[in-house]
Parts: sequence; C-alpha cells; structure tokens
Amino acid sequence: MENSAENGDDWRAQFLALESIPQDAPGAEKRQRGQRFEGVLEAMFANAGLDPRTRYRPKGEEIDGSFVFQGRPMLLEAKWTKDPIPASALYQFKGKLDGKLSGTIGVFISMGGYSGDAVDALIAGKSLNLILFDGSEIREIVRSEGIGIVEALAIKLRAAAEAGTPFFSIAPQSQARSPKSQKLLFIVEGAYDLRLMNSLAERSSNPPDFNIIPAGGLLNIAPVALAQLQMHREVDRLVIVIDSDGKAGWNQKRIADRLRVGDFSDEVEIEFITLDPTFEVALGITDTPRRRPQPGTLGRSIADLDIDALAVQSKELRRLFRLLEILG
Repeated sequence: MENSAENGDDWRAQFLALESIPQDAPGAEKRQRGQRFEGVLEAMFANAGLDPRTRYRPKGEEIDGSFVFQGRPMLLEAKWTKDPIPASALYQFKGKLDGKLSGTIGVFISMGGYSGDAVDALIAGKSLNLILFDGSEIREIVRSEGIGIVEALAIKLRAAAEAGTPFFSIAPQSQARSPKSQKLLFIVEGAYDLRLMNSLAERSSNPPDFNIIPAGGLLNIAPVALAQLQMHREVDRLVIVIDSDGKAGWNQKRIADRLRVGDFSDEVEIEFITLDPTFEVALGITDTPRRRPQPGTLGRSIADLDIDALAVQSKELRRLFRLLEILG
C-alpha cells in the first residue's frame, strides 16, 4: 500500500490531490483514484492509532479494510464515485457484516453521497449495524482544524445507538453567525434540499442564527432530530422541512409520532413545513423533481425567484421565507 502511518499528516495533501482530479477525467484515472483513496484512509486511520488493515479477502468476498475503534474491530467499505451510492450497495456490504461475529459494525464511506432511498432502506431494515460517512464529512475530517476521525466515529456511533440513525452528519452545515449559541435548527430531507436552503438564505441581508442538517432520507429525519436535540440542548425551535410527495399529512404524522419518544417535548417548539409536491417544484424552479437545476446553476435560479409572489401562492413557503428573513 503506497500510503502508510509513516506518512503522518501527508494523507491530507494526498486527499487534496485526489480532489483535484476533474469529473471528466478518463475512467482509468478515476479507478486509480479509488485505489489511492483506500491508501489515504489507511493513513488517516493509522495516524489516529486505529490499527487499520486494508483490502483483504475472506473466502468468497472482498473487504476494503478494517480498523480497531475503542478495542472493537470494524469493517470498512469506501467508494469515490460521481453518482450517489444506491441502497443495493449498502445491502451488499451489510450482507458481509451479517456473516461475521455477532455485533460487528461496518463503516461505509461514499464521497458521492447516497441515493434518496439508500439511508431509508437501512432505517426500514430489521437491524442496524452500519454507519455512513459522505464526502462533506470526509472533507471536514481532512481539514486540520476540523473534527477528527476518532471524535466523528464516537458521535456517529452514539447517535446510531441512542436514536437508531445510520447517517448522522458531523459536517458543519450552518448559516449561523454563532453556531455554539444557536437556537433554531432546520432538518431537511437531503443534500439537494440543503443547497436550496443555503441559496435561499443568501437572499437575506441579515439572516438569523440557525443550522441546517440534511437527514439523507425521510425515514431518517426523526432519528436525526432525536440525536441532534439530545446533543444540542440549546436548541429551542426545530423546523422540519419535508416534501408532501402527494401524501398530504402522512409524512408529517409519521415523523411526529416518532418524535414523541423524545424527552424534549416541553422544551423545544417543533413545527413542520410541508411543501407540495416537493421543495423545488413548490419554488417553481422546475416542474418535476426529475429535472432539477444542477448545483452549478441552482444559485442563479434561486436569485431570480419572485419571493413575494411565491409567498402569496403558498402559506408554507411564506412561513419558510419569514423564518429565513427573506420576505419583503
């Protein structure tokens, strides 16, 4: 393996070199990036004292690696792809875990994120033995002043154990001026909704302090909310922004029922903003979720919106715009 613990913090520079490879690079170069990424992760785990072992082959299968966290071996799968990882890939890895010692935990790292149904598929499963990292979280760990892999694992494992969430984001997604004292928390379904929220917030000349957390799926919203409120007791207002998906109040009821198990009901104001049929369609930037504006043009699409007209058409958007302080 070309990267090792001897490289120290060299793995950070090597990661940044991999990040510089363009999306339209030849397939062979992208495949080589995936192999080199495994080496970067090996060096990162080694540098943190987690005793990594990479790419070994039990009979009939291949595992990208393993490491030891708090005395417990954990299996690793890592992918660097342009497209989000589908549920089928997570279930394939989960099958490898299920065949190991009872209680074996897996860590899946996807630089391209996860498809809309991938995280929800794990939530709907019978058992949870897998935690997920996406590209934004790995980039945060790579930052020398960012959170370390040991702390990130501890946070994610506790959230999985206490709230049953396989994907608890540790990447800072805040628009807050003082994140440590923030009291307003938004939870949205996924990464695209996060981009929409951030683009909308940019239209405010004086945005309020708040944080935005992407759950990675509708079924994961309640577990993420429970874990976030348990960890951040300073939050006194939780706003959950979801799509109706043509199911009227069903999605909202399902999440609300799950949140009732928390011990914060008297301390935190919880409200829902349900957009019909989806966030992007309600905003009018597309007529179907299948033809979303790409991230590179999303900011311009949001900047061109007639906020006042949209607020007249939709009371849900009007409530959201007021929370973001962008309504004229």
